[in-house]
Amino acid sequence: MSYDLKIEGATLVDGSGGPPRRAAIGIRDGRFVAVGDAPESGARTIDANGLVAAPGFIDVHTHYDAQLLWDPLATSSCWHGVTTVVTGNCGFSLAPCREADRDRLMRMLVVVEGMSLEALRRGIVWEWETVPEYYGALVRRGLGVNVAPLVGHSAVRSFVMGEGGWERAATSNEIARMKEIVRGALRAGAFGFATSQATTHFGDDNRPVPSRLAADEEIFALGTVLSEEGRGVIEIAPRSVLGSDTEKREDVELFVRLAAATGRPVSFAPLFAEYHQPGLALEMIERTVAAAAQGARVYPQVGCRPLLLRFPLADGPLLKPFDAWQEIADVPATGRARRLRDPALRQRFLTEAKDGNIADANSHRLFLETARAESHRSFEGRSLAEIAAERGSSAFETVLDLAAEDGLEDEYGLVVANGDEETVARLLSHPRGLIALSDAGAHVNMICDAGYTSTLLEKWVRRLGAMPLEEAVRRLTSMPAEIYGMHDRGRIAPGYAADVVLFDADRVRARNPEFVHDLPGGEARLIQRAEGIQFVIVNGRVLLEGDRPSGDLPGTVLRPS
Repeated sequence: MSYDLKIEGATLVDGSGGPPRRAAIGIRDGRFVAVGDAPESGARTIDANGLVAAPGFIDVHTHYDAQLLWDPLATSSCWHGVTTVVTGNCGFSLAPCREADRDRLMRMLVVVEGMSLEALRRGIVWEWETVPEYYGALVRRGLGVNVAPLVGHSAVRSFVMGEGGWERAATSNEIARMKEIVRGALRAGAFGFATSQATTHFGDDNRPVPSRLAADEEIFALGTVLSEEGRGVIEIAPRSVLGSDTEKREDVELFVRLAAATGRPVSFAPLFAEYHQPGLALEMIERTVAAAAQGARVYPQVGCRPLLLRFPLADGPLLKPFDAWQEIADVPATGRARRLRDPALRQRFLTEAKDGNIADANSHRLFLETARAESHRSFEGRSLAEIAAERGSSAFETVLDLAAEDGLEDEYGLVVANGDEETVARLLSHPRGLIALSDAGAHVNMICDAGYTSTLLEKWVRRLGAMPLEEAVRRLTSMPAEIYGMHDRGRIAPGYAADVVLFDADRVRARNPEFVHDLPGGEARLIQRAEGIQFVIVNGRVLLEGDRPSGDLPGTVLRPS
């Protein structure tokens, strides 16, 4: 019997962490049936001489819940060898949702996704109310990649509590109803439950998203459903993303207690290299090692790319978290710069900034990469600390001044995290570090880190030698597969699902992000293409040759195995 697809001459890096070896691969009915020696012929044979064959990469932190409805390939992720995306992260799923609540749920996504309400209205054709109905809608429309969904806390809370979900704590009866929705989602195929306490997460009306109104007791109660069902991961965006060192430590202790109480893996994001105290990120990841000895499985998500935000100063994440911003946002755009110069309002900003994300103590790690205003071009590539010193001002006042001088319109690029390469290398190589944080599908007007897999292979493996190729592949494949319960993926071995990426290890890299106008209604987003990725194969069928789609849509909504 012949193979549906045969790969010859590849250097096999099978996802186990074992050394590379020369091998042929035979695929039939979407599964690997021969690895090493594949003596039969193939209906199609790919000559992979000079290429690495690895399991398809698994991206555990995406926000493609909406985008998949008009972009089944999940661009840009597929271009970088990603064959499975985990959606619903940070509590932002599109189900459950009643017809009357659709607009409210889309408004919740506006800030997080970086898409306008009009683009979301154009792109989302609603065909569901329940979680199983949403999964069915994805399959009916067709998928290029596999989707491993999480059920989102904010969607569940809004479904059960309506407007109250945005305003208050839940009652015991409401929590009981939420538990049954989470239970039903797990039985329908959800890979776990996701929530957010992050102060950066709010709707387009600047109200905190519903999950941020939940007490710890509510999160623990929903987590017990996973324990009772015996499957699923809990994913959390911490409240302390912009918080103090004490709050960061408290968050990790909360995650340890949650993992211990439920017996389920807890994955939190992000864990950046830079915090106020040098070494704090490493201290936090080491705490998860101590917890593991007591049976609590906690996995910080760590990124391998500098976090570069591109945004107009006043409309990006630097100012919006501050309450004082409300007095700017409510003013017509033509009057905002004048309001930003108001001394009383300025003092309120400065008071709030003491514990905010532009604290002077951290300003040497914030770099102004790009600026449109000619008068600010000399600041490009320099830290806020340097710019502030030159202007004789504090770092946060400098941000306010730059915004006011530009009329709050010009776009900047600001490196806000993961610029410390030595610490990033230690986090990436740490055995508890779950390499992720693409945030693909979110913040599409500011960030594109979908190419983190190509960056890992090019920068940290080929150029800096921070880890061997086989370990990097394991961290992108079998490690996330095992944590998230995809037990038939993440390896190239007989019986496993045939997700494969073929790449040139000497050429692979992520290109610079670029703006394209391909969102619904022709709106803009950032994308990032790859070099050196030659074939992407999903469930035994070719999805991409280079970055050219085959026209086939071989993906599906996965079920925990």
